[in-house]
Amino acid sequence: MRDYLIDPDFHLKKIKPKFRKMFELALPFLNTRHNEVHTFIVYQYALLLLEEEPGAPEVAIPAAILHDVGWSSVPEERQLDAFGPNMTDQKLRRKHEVEGAAIAREILVQSGYDPEFIPEIVAIVGGHDTTPGANSLEDAITKDADKLFRFSNAGFTIDRQRFNDEPLSSVQFLVERIDQWFLTKTGKEIARHEAHMREKEIVSF
Repeated sequence: MRDYLIDPDFHLKKIKPKFRKMFELALPFLNTRHNEVHTFIVYQYALLLLEEEPGAPEVAIPAAILHDVGWSSVPEERQLDAFGPNMTDQKLRRKHEVEGAAIAREILVQSGYDPEFIPEIVAIVGGHDTTPGANSLEDAITKDADKLFRFSNAGFTIDRQRFNDEPLSSVQFLVERIDQWFLTKTGKEIARHEAHMREKEIVSF
């Protein structure tokens, strides 16, 4: 099986030039909740998904880059109430989408991005966590890339520290949700592979 190599030290210079300006403009909004490393990893998974899924990168990649800029509007001490297994505040979760959509639109306009794609990108950002299913393949790719972060080595480590979870039970939690969470065939394949890798790493540690 193919190895899906995700670079946890990915940096701005590795972003494709077409999308680098918007990523630069997004960085000040990603300085919370580990969102900078999260977004670099989601970007890489979006590229992997687009190798197999016939989505439009002009929409899916900006949506992946900008999907979590709205967390900057949620106080850090309240963020764990709005995501994860112990989530209690759906309004805050929704707030990061609504605020994120507005921020994303500003960034896209400021970066000079093609106006043709902006409404769809903003719509994906505005519902990437709370809307069921997907309204387009690009929406599905963004949502799958976002969820795949939790299966990556870096994301798995961050989440275990956030939620104080036992490693093997954390892997099992993820495996049990693959069919529920993922919307593309490729997303499910990558998730299963990454979960297997995390389990191997735990057992061999």
